[in-house]
Amino acid sequence: MLKAVIFDLDGTVLDTLPDLHACMNEALAKFSCPPVSMEETRRYIGNGGLRFAERALPEGRRAEAEYFYREIYCPIHFSCKNERTKPFPGEAACMEALAERGIARAVVTNKSQPAADELGRTLLRPYGFSVIFGNREGIPVKPDPTGTRMVLSQLGVSPADAVFVGDGETDVLTAKNAGMRQVSVLWGYRPREALAGAGASRFAADYAELTEILLSL
Repeated sequence: MLKAVIFDLDGTVLDTLPDLHACMNEALAKFSCPPVSMEETRRYIGNGGLRFAERALPEGRRAEAEYFYREIYCPIHFSCKNERTKPFPGEAACMEALAERGIARAVVTNKSQPAADELGRTLLRPYGFSVIFGNREGIPVKPDPTGTRMVLSQLGVSPADAVFVGDGETDVLTAKNAGMRQVSVLWGYRPREALAGAGASRFAADYAELTEILLSL
């Protein structure tokens, strides 16, 4: 019986790509580095902010990635008002359907905890997530299952009674590592071929299809 759904954030619950792109290019300009394209941003995200920073920096400056990430990018990202970020079509109806059946909802993201908390206070607030778990000091990011297991424990739900929903290869592997079922969404930032290559076998083209899948489990 399905008791909980854990969602990825970027590309799954919110289309954050435009704001991530804008924040990174503002940081790169301050660091006297060339900008990245929207498509490059799409490819670079998914493994946490530090990896995003490393990938966005020119090869000759990647040794400075940690400083750039913490001192340049993070202040910009944390102060972002998320004015370009939007939910996906059909999302509210899916969350409502899960809530009506008493299915808990939570978020596990590689986005920094302060940035995730800001979204929790604003765009995510109507969805009633029990937990929004972001990138925290001392806890490895996805696909390591530590954070996901902590959330399941907090919810009082076993991995067998939960599903992980995400748009990336990282999410597929997180579900596998945590012993959970998994659904890959196709409206996010990774193509179906990449998801299948990571081991995904169940896909949803939109939130209506995702709702049908989840309520059938």
